[in-house]
Amino acid sequence: MKAKDIKIYTIFDNIPYSNHNSCTSLWGFSALLETNEHTILFDSGSNGRVLLKNMKSKKLDPKKLDTIFISHGHWDHIGGLDSIIEENPNIKLYVTKHLSKNFIKDHKTLIQDVIVIEDKITQILPDIYSSGARKNILDTKDGLIIIFGCAHSGVGEISQSIYEYFNKDILLIMGGFHLADNSEDDIVKLIDTFRQTKTKYIAPTHCTGELARKIFKRDFKEGFIEGGVGFGITFDENANLLVL
Repeated sequence: MKAKDIKIYTIFDNIPYSNHNSCTSLWGFSALLETNEHTILFDSGSNGRVLLKNMKSKKLDPKKLDTIFISHGHWDHIGGLDSIIEENPNIKLYVTKHLSKNFIKDHKTLIQDVIVIEDKITQILPDIYSSGARKNILDTKDGLIIIFGCAHSGVGEISQSIYEYFNKDILLIMGGFHLADNSEDDIVKLIDTFRQTKTKYIAPTHCTGELARKIFKRDFKEGFIEGGVGFGITFDENANLLVL
């Protein structure tokens, strides 16, 4: 799969995207991924009504979803799931083993299937992997794309381990970097990690924190992408980012 064959939309985020004011921003995160073969929802934000409204604003049809991945069980990542299932129960749901057994049991009665992922890198679809709680990986011929729900265990450490596992440069890291309580020194060191993993673009939103976003914008320069709810991207033949 080439990077140009992927479209990614942020459809739920507490960070507003300045170029798309028709989407509503609330605390939480959700992204929709389109490939040539699949339409995947990564997390579902905190509110189903707003999630569906934002999808409609971006002309994205919930009935076209075939796969949902839930990164972890916090309310701001699962709150919209019921609304999606009401629109489209014909889906496969991937969850990590950390979600409650009752949640998993109940959803097996509501949708096509529920698959539980362990805390290790696992292929879930062609060129698409989970590395356990809170992140998904797209393995493209142009580099890795890593999407975080919340990088609670450390965005730098996780990115470094994924880079080493696949032995491939990172094209894009996006989502919640979980840095609101980190110092400027911590964030500058993290930028060094991004350089070491040859990360081309970062789009940090949700729980990243305003200080971190400000420093990323200052120091990562043209590789920093504002992101936010309503933000959509793809790539050209040379893996340069294009805004949708």
